[in-house]
Amino acid sequence: MTRPVLNSLIVLSAVLLGVLHYKLKPSPTTNEVRDQASTMIGYTEWRGQIAPDFELKLSDGSTFRVSENVGKKIIVLNFFATWCGPCRAEMPELNRYVDDHKSADFLLVGIDSEEQPDRVQDFLQELNVEFPAGIDKGPIQRQYGVSSFPTTVLIGVDGKVQFYETGSLANANVAFDKLLQENQNQIKQGHQISQADYVREAQLHPSLPVNQPNPRTEEETVKLDERGKRIVAKMDCPCGCDDKVQKCTCNTSSKIKKALASEDFKDQSDDAIIKGLNKRFCKGDM
Repeated sequence: MTRPVLNSLIVLSAVLLGVLHYKLKPSPTTNEVRDQASTMIGYTEWRGQIAPDFELKLSDGSTFRVSENVGKKIIVLNFFATWCGPCRAEMPELNRYVDDHKSADFLLVGIDSEEQPDRVQDFLQELNVEFPAGIDKGPIQRQYGVSSFPTTVLIGVDGKVQFYETGSLANANVAFDKLLQENQNQIKQGHQISQADYVREAQLHPSLPVNQPNPRTEEETVKLDERGKRIVAKMDCPCGCDDKVQKCTCNTSSKIKKALASEDFKDQSDDAIIKGLNKRFCKGDM
C-alpha cells in the first residue's frame, strides 16, 4: 500500500470516528442548555468586574483573604466538590501548573462546596493537591455566582475578574499563560491596584452582579408535588453533607427543589430524575 493511500485511509478513519462520536453523544436537555446559557451570560458580564473580597479558612489552619493578596499575585479560585467527576479529573492538571509556576506571582486556591472536613481532606490527600484549599459554607459561591462545578475564576493584579469558566480545565497553560504574562508585566510596570483602592472598590461591590436566590425565601415559596417531596426525601444532597435534599439548606439543594417544583419531568423514574439533577451541577471538560 502506497503512503498517499495510507494517509488517505487514516484521514478517512478519523472523519468517520468523529461522525460516530457526534452521533452517539447525547444531546443536552432543554434545562441543561438554559443553565449553560445563563452561565455564559455571566462570563460576559463578570469579566472586568471587581472581584468580591472574602475570607476563607484553609485546611492548614491559615486564612486566605483576597484583599491581602490582590495586586501582589495573580489569584486563581477553583470551586470544586468531591462528588464532582470533572473536578477530580482536572486536579492533576491544576497541580502540574502550580508546580511549574512556584516562583511566579501566581496563587491558586481551592474552594470546596459546603462539604464535611474529613471528606474534603481525604479528597485532597488522595489526589495529592499541592495548593491551599478551604471549605465554603455557601456565601463565597453566591458572591461569585457559582452554580455548577468545577468553576475557575482568575483575579488579575488590577483586582478584576479576567477569566471565568465552568467545566474542567484540560490544559491550564492555554487557560492561564497569556493572562499570567500580562499581569506580570503590569506588576513590573507598577500598574497593579493598591490594597486600599481594592478594599474601597470591594466594599462597593460585595458580589458579582447576579441575582442570587435567598435560600430561606425560596424554601417558603417552593411548592413540591408528591413526586417532588418523595425525591427530596430520598436524594442525598450533592453538597456532601449527611442530610437529604429535603433538610439541607445549601445553595445546591435550593436549586434542586426549585427545579423539582417548576419543571416537567414527565414519566421519568425517581432515580433517573435524581441522576439528571446531579449531572446538572457538575460540568465536563471545557
